[in-house]
Amino acid sequence: MKKLLVIFILMLSAVSVQAQDNIAEYEGPVQWNSFQKYMKERQEEDRIRGMSYMISGTIATIGGIAGYFNSEDSFSRGVYAIAQSVGVAAIGYGATSYWNGNEYNSFFYAVEGAHLSPGQKAELLQRFLEKEKEERSRSRWIKVATHSLIAVANLYSASHEEDRNVKGVLNFLAGTNAIIAFSYAF
Repeated sequence: MKKLLVIFILMLSAVSVQAQDNIAEYEGPVQWNSFQKYMKERQEEDRIRGMSYMISGTIATIGGIAGYFNSEDSFSRGVYAIAQSVGVAAIGYGATSYWNGNEYNSFFYAVEGAHLSPGQKAELLQRFLEKEKEERSRSRWIKVATHSLIAVANLYSASHEEDRNVKGVLNFLAGTNAIIAFSYAF
């Protein structure tokens, strides 16, 4: 049972990492009024997502604290401490999403407030989206390489580890990072 709980907590950590990369890409027409509508919808989604993460993070943190202080053995206390960390990370991610919004906000507000014609705004939008697409692609492949290397390093360490418990954790971390790398590849 304890091993299942540890696996669940570690998977939550992996999902937390993935959540931070859940970035929508604007694929509508390169017209300012279409982008403007998209941004208004995204801003509402960001507020809802942010609030959801803050609420669930608070619940996980409180549950982790309660479990920590009601546990007798050190293993369970360690697992609950991890749950607290994941909960606090979710609160931080939620607060960022709620108050800062998405990756397009700075560009949107800079251009929205500028005294430019709709055609000029559309031209800026086109250039921004082209550059953004290049950066996303490069970033995605960097993440594939990073998580692949972490998986290989953990597999290598596991192949030389004699302690079964440590070997199991290293293999689990290798598998988790391989899955994350694979998910970024598509």
